[in-house]
Amino acid sequence: MLVTFRPCGPKDHKVLLRLIIAYYRFDKIPFKRESLSRGLDTLLRNLSQGQAWMLETHHNKAIGYAILTYNFDLEYGGVEGMLTDLYVEKRFRQRGVGSLALYEIEDFCRERGIRTIELQVQHHNKSADTFYRSTGFRVLPRKVMILAVRPEEKRPLRRPIAGTRL
Repeated sequence: MLVTFRPCGPKDHKVLLRLIIAYYRFDKIPFKRESLSRGLDTLLRNLSQGQAWMLETHHNKAIGYAILTYNFDLEYGGVEGMLTDLYVEKRFRQRGVGSLALYEIEDFCRERGIRTIELQVQHHNKSADTFYRSTGFRVLPRKVMILAVRPEEKRPLRRPIAGTRL
């Protein structure tokens, strides 16, 4: 099967959003469509934030996508790639499409001096875990933690003061 892997721009927003929603539903990731659309628009218009790619058949039918964003981490010598999404429609899996995408993403990173690619895998997605390990990814002995930045009025009432006992 012939597959192309091409960079996306703002004109790809609608098709990408459809694929992203399919991926989030498949992997049981909670989402708000408006938030996804706004974030995708920001990414597609600001290459300094990262790069999105479309995976297409030779008939220009979109069958998947990948999104790589940038993070700065001293541990990895500076900029690292964050592979936030790699999705291939179910009927095109197990055909080398995901491997092609990773190969192209690794080249993209190498050309830009990015020496590390990080990603996250849902605990229940054993096939993705197996796939990524088979391509050379390894599990770090850490937990992923996030804090949703709260609006000012929803922060704790007392602000901690440095140098005082709480």
